[in-house]
Amino acid sequence: MAQTFARLEEHIIRRGLCTACGSCAGVCPAGAVGWVYEDDEPLPVLTGECRACGVCATVCPGGEVDMPTLERFIFGREREEKVPDLGFYLDARAARAVDRGIRAGGAGGGLVTALLVYALEKGLIDCALVAGFAPDRPWRTAPRLAATRGELLAAAGSKYACVPVNALLNQARDRGYRRLAVVGLPCQIHALRKMQHAGQPAHLVQSLVLLVGLFCASQFYFEGTRHLLVERLGVEPEEVLALHYRGGQWPGHLVVELKDGRRLTLDRHQYMYHHLMPAFKRDRCEMCVDWSSELADLSVGDYWASGGAVGGTSACLVRTRAGAEMLAGAVKEGYVETDLLEASRLAAGIGFELKKHAAAYRLRQRRRFGWPVPDYHRETDCTPFARELHLAPES
Repeated sequence: MAQTFARLEEHIIRRGLCTACGSCAGVCPAGAVGWVYEDDEPLPVLTGECRACGVCATVCPGGEVDMPTLERFIFGREREEKVPDLGFYLDARAARAVDRGIRAGGAGGGLVTALLVYALEKGLIDCALVAGFAPDRPWRTAPRLAATRGELLAAAGSKYACVPVNALLNQARDRGYRRLAVVGLPCQIHALRKMQHAGQPAHLVQSLVLLVGLFCASQFYFEGTRHLLVERLGVEPEEVLALHYRGGQWPGHLVVELKDGRRLTLDRHQYMYHHLMPAFKRDRCEMCVDWSSELADLSVGDYWASGGAVGGTSACLVRTRAGAEMLAGAVKEGYVETDLLEASRLAAGIGFELKKHAAAYRLRQRRRFGWPVPDYHRETDCTPFARELHLAPES
């Protein structure tokens, strides 16, 4: 049966399995897939004529991610069962930007921004696909193409509402960018690896230079942010001039700049642990078992055991040769500094528990009762093991 967008809509989107990664729109050869917002959440829709090429279904990570097959494709072998399970990695580093401005502007050490600035200034990439905010709605997250240092700095920091970053793949090529870096959540990296494994669309496969995956405990419904603005801060979204989910000193708080000149701050623990995390996690995220972006070239997240160093510190799992070469180059050229990191310590974070244990268990329960669930072709071991938990989520 021909793989059409209609089938993708029937089997993935309308069954609640869409991750809103943006890939179907970003790879469609006909440019026939766009986005609408239902309940202020992004959903892909057909905006032109579907050619039934099947590319959108091939790359979609919503219903299936064959992790063993993709591991063999990327790493040449499947992972061994071990505790804690962080996937394949060549090296583990605690890292941070050398530039103190970049470091202060990042969510945790500014590593990703510093790496991209290095790659751009050294001509290794032409552009990076990143998460930012919509110019006409500065309170609302949106995917952005960053082709200058300034555009990279503007996109720094965490975004706690859905961003279909991969939707810009075709647009990047249309603008003449031929060497792309993508900064994405695990589901977005899954889609890109599925695209590479399938070898299509060939022109996009050839463009991918670096995949930076972010540690992700969950993504959140924008409705959670709306409630924070209205109920906790007493403002409407339309009053917002700029919004920062991790503003101020590390680890950052919700900082809202208003058009009337006011600047409001909501403590991180109030908005994250007592609001977004327990109440507004996206349902599809509740079934994802990839916390540390296990298929990326470089996987990056906050390193909460760093002792609250000024500007924060990033944990970085170096997974591929491409990732290792990019990090080494950034260190050599003075953009990034690193220290050795004991990778097993990362499992002390609550993000590991939320994905590798809670989501794995929830996935099993939903499958038992016939709910729509993704298939990762692997049963994640959610057996508890003793460790000291840190109370800050990596997301």
